[in-house]
Amino acid sequence: MTSTNPMKALHDVGQSFWLDSISREMISGGDLKRLVNLYGLRGVTSNPAIFQKAISGGSAYDAQIVKAAKAGKSVFEIYEALVVEDIRKAADVLAGVYKSSKGEDGYVSLEVSPALAHDTAGTVEEARRLWAAVGRPNLMIKVPATRAGLGAITTLTAEGINVNVTLIFSLEVHEDVMSAYLKGLEARQAKGGKLNHIASVASFFLSRIDKLVDGQLAARVGVGSGDAQRLMGRVAIASAKVAYQNFLTVKNSDRFKKLSKAGARMQRPLWASTSTKNALYPAWKYVEPLVGPDTVNTMPPETVAAFLARDIMPGANSSIAQDVEDARLVLKTLKKVGIDLNAAVTQLQEQGVAKFQKPFDKLLAAIAEKRAETTGVGSSQSEAWGTAEDVVEEMQKSAQTARLVQRLWSKDSTLWTNEKADGSVFKSISNRLGWLDVADQMLECVPEITSFAREIRKAGFKHVVLLGMGGSSLCPEVCATTFGQQEGWPVLLVLDSTSPDAVAALERKIDLRRSLFVPASKSGSTIETNCFFQYFYERLDAVGVSNPGQHFVAITDPGSPFIEVAEEHGFRRVFLNPPDIGGRYSALSLFGLLPMALMGLDVRKVLNRAREISQAGAKVASLQAHEAVRLGVALGAMEREGRDKLTFIISPGVSAFGFWVEQLIAESTGKQGMGIVPVEGERVRRPSDYIGDRVFVGMQLEGDREIEPTLAALEKADFPVIRIHLRDAYDLGREFLRWETATAAAGMVMDINPFDEPNVSESKQNTGDILAEAKKASGRLPMPKSDLEEAGIKITFSDAVKPGKNSKAKAARLLQSILQETQANDYVALLGFLAPTSRVMSAMATIRASAGRISECATTAGIGPRYLHSTGQLHKGGADNGVFIMFMADTSADVAIPGEEFDFATLFHAQALGDFRSLNQHGRRAVLIHLGSNVEKGLKTVAGWLGK
Repeated sequence: MTSTNPMKALHDVGQSFWLDSISREMISGGDLKRLVNLYGLRGVTSNPAIFQKAISGGSAYDAQIVKAAKAGKSVFEIYEALVVEDIRKAADVLAGVYKSSKGEDGYVSLEVSPALAHDTAGTVEEARRLWAAVGRPNLMIKVPATRAGLGAITTLTAEGINVNVTLIFSLEVHEDVMSAYLKGLEARQAKGGKLNHIASVASFFLSRIDKLVDGQLAARVGVGSGDAQRLMGRVAIASAKVAYQNFLTVKNSDRFKKLSKAGARMQRPLWASTSTKNALYPAWKYVEPLVGPDTVNTMPPETVAAFLARDIMPGANSSIAQDVEDARLVLKTLKKVGIDLNAAVTQLQEQGVAKFQKPFDKLLAAIAEKRAETTGVGSSQSEAWGTAEDVVEEMQKSAQTARLVQRLWSKDSTLWTNEKADGSVFKSISNRLGWLDVADQMLECVPEITSFAREIRKAGFKHVVLLGMGGSSLCPEVCATTFGQQEGWPVLLVLDSTSPDAVAALERKIDLRRSLFVPASKSGSTIETNCFFQYFYERLDAVGVSNPGQHFVAITDPGSPFIEVAEEHGFRRVFLNPPDIGGRYSALSLFGLLPMALMGLDVRKVLNRAREISQAGAKVASLQAHEAVRLGVALGAMEREGRDKLTFIISPGVSAFGFWVEQLIAESTGKQGMGIVPVEGERVRRPSDYIGDRVFVGMQLEGDREIEPTLAALEKADFPVIRIHLRDAYDLGREFLRWETATAAAGMVMDINPFDEPNVSESKQNTGDILAEAKKASGRLPMPKSDLEEAGIKITFSDAVKPGKNSKAKAARLLQSILQETQANDYVALLGFLAPTSRVMSAMATIRASAGRISECATTAGIGPRYLHSTGQLHKGGADNGVFIMFMADTSADVAIPGEEFDFATLFHAQALGDFRSLNQHGRRAVLIHLGSNVEKGLKTVAGWLGK
């Protein structure tokens, strides 16, 4: 029976009426159901713009947002919960249509994040997740018809997921989309999968074509082109009519007929973007001429209203099949007047992705604002760029144009190299990007990690001693210092000093029989880690532990030589870390998480805090909507302008974070004669005592207002100031990933590879050379000739600052002169190859303050050999703007290393001498101060020289 309702009459001709709109009010108020019952609605499409309007435009979602916010859900988790609920309920309303049409109609479409438009793997992963989350057979996942999207269409179809392919503007792309769908069906059939429940539509966008092409035609009308005038407003419909003919050709092809026999449905064309963009065109323009069998028209409410007001019943003959030759002539004439339709629609597709991304970002911002109103905690990061504002904004615009956010989170190695995929640098970078999604990966490992930690606690171990260097030790050091001992759990200690005094001091703190040792090394060949292991393994044996190996747990990479060592010595366990994560980016991998778990921390909580950053990266394309990337771009831009001293002012409760972030930034950016100099632990000065090379980061723990007056004063003085708010110490999980992301982004801006460390090996090589020289000299180290000896202290100057042969200046005068002769953009680094006792560190801080006062420069401080794996790369590979004051001394303890021809004292001193040799080879301004046998007295003497 022929319907008397225009919308239902469309279906009589074979066209399905879908609605391009959705909202919670529409669903809960019964409007959606009425459209199904009264007007024959057969499907719903959604997109980010529709949801942005729905969620931001009223209060219908507020209660759910408040509830989720109070439960600690992130902005992205809240967004997905809102959207999934609406889509699921809409699918339930349309379930009857789905059933009665035997799966032809009754679908609700949900789009993957626009940020994934050029990421095949990311699109597939998100589509799978959304498909499972909604859990309805009448769901369609919207995938854009980009080159990356085509591969996703095939994969998802092969998996039995219904796909609505969006952002189609050209006949060529439409043909590619149909082919991708058929490939998916063929792949599914080849594996024995059923085809009869799969449906798909190809959404051909119309009004945007006319808007773009009409503008180009209008420019030609004025220069005498009559054809241009006649073509205006006709190109989109002509494209749709020809696209329908191409659809019929594929539907009648032998290729599809084979699939049809197995129950497959053909992918129907769907006419989208059917609201007119030109006020001179009727609102029903893209409905009446495009009615036909096996098609869908998704209309916004205003188009539906306009078509109903026309009160014209579609005839029995389809309009889509009429005037086809005229349509072909329109497209042919378009070429004649000089318009390349393919070029035009390529532009439209990119614009389409952006048009969806902008409202998506606005939607997330709106949810974040409502979440902040509930929790009292807004964005965790705020910036005041001061006099650097223009530089930062310009670079952020460039980064947005370069699609930095999407490319970073899709692991695009070309951000940091121009090499092709088979190049060694490209491959190296590609194998260092696992940190981007490590939080999600590691969540799967949480049960295993925590179970092992409980086993260790139950076994009665009282101390866990992490043996490592640099990236393998600094995150555990931060956690041990910040959180302290957790009730009922072992104490976590970290050994990263080869000073025999430090080794002996640690051994005095522990009961060897009740201690677990964790050698941690990515390569498995770190000399310090191996020596620590050899020493403590023999010590356990010496005190009568029957099976010393059961007191060791290794963390290393697959293929590491330490795996064999662990097997030979009967280690309790070996944990293999994902190999695509570099050492300084490994905080959230097993190198950081296992020590956290062993000391009793909630590692799941740490990871979930980190996911607040990673979830943003996967779903947001706007630089302004992604704090971490925005921060990195700004830091890179300011470094290029000479603001390279990134100064951290951190709440005392989390101040240890500075150790870790210093290493990350210095080792990642200090190369090719440039680098960001991280300044942590420096005494705060008055704003007037700083110069224009500074950028300040304030990390404020909730409830701590101690550092705010300083930050406010610096901001008032027009320095760039970044504030980061931490709810509690567990937010360090978020901060690890924030700064890894920011550092990688800064590397892109600086045009460097932030994942290598080309100069770190120099000091290692020099250390090896010095050990070899000592061996030939019966153990005597090749000490450099001192240029000055005073008060029992020997001083050696590098070639760059060596005083004249006839100089009779005293130590105080020489040291002060070197500091006074620094340039405006210099920094002074104090490097102590000393046992890091509290008294030594206090004396170093005093000397550091004096060095800063005299030089009026930024200052840093490092303890060797830790800093060799941290700021050492910056010292040799960065800009020549450092002045290095090194300290070494005689050691009091005599600690042998089993299996080696040298002891810890020899190794320790060889590392110091090796680094001084390396600094001299690079022409750096360096001073080596040998304090003699009384370290504290020697430091006091040096402090006196600089205090004069």
